[in-house]
Amino acid sequence: MNATPDADSLRAGLVDLLAARGTVRTAPVEAALRAVPRHVFIPDTELQAAYAPDDAVVTKRDPAGIALSSASAPGIVAAMLEQLDVRPGHTILEIGAGTGYNAALLAELTGPGGRVVTIDIDADVAAGARAALAAAGHGQVDVRIADGADGYAPGGPYDRIIVTAGAWDLPPAWWQQLAPDGRLVVPLRVTGGTTRSIAFGRRDGHLVSQSMIPCGFLAMRGICSHPEPTVPLADGVQLLLGDGRTAPPERLARALTKPAARTWIPVTIRSGQPLHDLDLWLATTSRGFCRIIAQPSAVETDLATPAFRWNGAAVTNGTDSFAYLTIRPVDQAGRDETCYQLGVRAHGPRRGDLTAALTEQILRWDKGHRAATPRIEARLKPAQITAGMVIDKPCTLLAVTWPP
Repeated sequence: MNATPDADSLRAGLVDLLAARGTVRTAPVEAALRAVPRHVFIPDTELQAAYAPDDAVVTKRDPAGIALSSASAPGIVAAMLEQLDVRPGHTILEIGAGTGYNAALLAELTGPGGRVVTIDIDADVAAGARAALAAAGHGQVDVRIADGADGYAPGGPYDRIIVTAGAWDLPPAWWQQLAPDGRLVVPLRVTGGTTRSIAFGRRDGHLVSQSMIPCGFLAMRGICSHPEPTVPLADGVQLLLGDGRTAPPERLARALTKPAARTWIPVTIRSGQPLHDLDLWLATTSRGFCRIIAQPSAVETDLATPAFRWNGAAVTNGTDSFAYLTIRPVDQAGRDETCYQLGVRAHGPRRGDLTAALTEQILRWDKGHRAATPRIEARLKPAQITAGMVIDKPCTLLAVTWPP
């Protein structure tokens, strides 16, 4: 009979897996992950779940059951730490204390000569993080109650700022509290509900992306919160419009009840090949971009079949029609790996026009930008940007450019 794995072996196995995937790339991040016991920060979670690489753990909900705080999945935690590039002796601000686990990892990375400040808008969450950090031997971390959009000026300037909640904008306090040669890592909701963890570095008074990875985070609360409206189409299916747009739910829901038009495009991807840059390309080039979200039950009954694990890129005319990216497996003679063909599934009276528009953008991406890494530049208002697709946020302007 096999013995139940203990916490040490589970933690070692998790880090080995993340290293094998290439998520963990540097010795300091690997050492920090091996040193900090994640289960101490989520004591009500079973050990094996605590060390699952891709699973977030919700730690607080509101009376309606809506998640308010969570422990991010270890895979995204590790990836964002690699983006942050912490050095011994750094002063760090973490926005979103959560369970305290990430702050403990930051304390390991900065070493005894560094300083970590972590803030949270929720007093209960902050108290829990403080207690867990003390129990894990990291009581030196400074835990404060504050609105994340304000940062924490008394502890600055900061060599690194990391945000662990979905941010709609880059508020002025972050710019002011970041050191001149500092780095900001933030899960930024770029546009149309599309989020990327972006590592920004300073350049000539503005911020320029140095790396970005797809992610999903609970949205920030407080003065920087920005609700993104959804349109329910059926049980388990909805459109996330983003950018403050609205649409008549009855007409779009009626479109879903009509037969779908499926169009397959002569573009394929290999199994495991990332599609997230196509997602961002469509978000920044397509009129009426939105996201379709489908629960597993809706996918299983073929009510909706988005390309990405129950959600994906979509467009709508804003009234009575929508179309979205879908995929299907295809045989590739002489290849052992699975390949997928991209396609568009559309509903409503204007489905032909939306299919043509979405198909055109997919073909443009495949022909001219498939291997490109987009660049995002941020400028604090008042400012002007003329190059790239400009996204107007309350505090900043973003410009997204796609090299050929």
